Amino acid sequence: MNTGVISMRYAKALLAYAKEQGVEDAIYSNMLQLMLTLQRVKELGSMLVAPSLSKNERVKLLCSAVESSSVYEDFIRLVVNEEREPLLIFIAHCYVSLYRVAKNIVPVTLTTAQQVDEGLCERIASEIVGAGAVVELQHIVDDGIIGGFICETGTHRLDASIRGQLREIEKEFVKQNRKLV
Repeated sequence: MNTGVISMRYAKALLAYAKEQGVEDAIYSNMLQLMLTLQRVKELGSMLVAPSLSKNERVKLLCSAVESSSVYEDFIRLVVNEEREPLLIFIAHCYVSLYRVAKNIVPVTLTTAQQVDEGLCERIASEIVGAGAVVELQHIVDDGIIGGFICETGTHRLDASIRGQLREIEKEFVKQNRKLV
């Protein structure tokens, strides 16, 4: 079974149907919630394939996991009827990715040593992402980075933290000392 192709087909179909119904934003929220729920509650995935649960019970379970809309419920019913429940997390990831591309949304994770105001977080993120993109910001406070910040977006990571600089100094120190020995 080609998980990626099947998941992307379901996600594209869902996005097209959601756009047609004018609820792609609500479905985006539903898919984010579903994705996070499936990641956090590992037992849910195994429950979805348990033969002891009927299809209706699976639909109810998946609809109760998020604040669902009628389009979401119809989609879940389709997935359950086609017995594609194991692919739901992949479908959710694909939908979220497709939606973000369509809406020019860039997810940014900003890690700082201390709590900073939302305006500063958004300024840092928008400077790194650039103009024209909508930033979906997640702010994490981690005092382990000592100072500065770490900004991650997609496959890019900008480490302007004290911890990162100390690691670089350590690498350089080890590299120089290896030459001496």
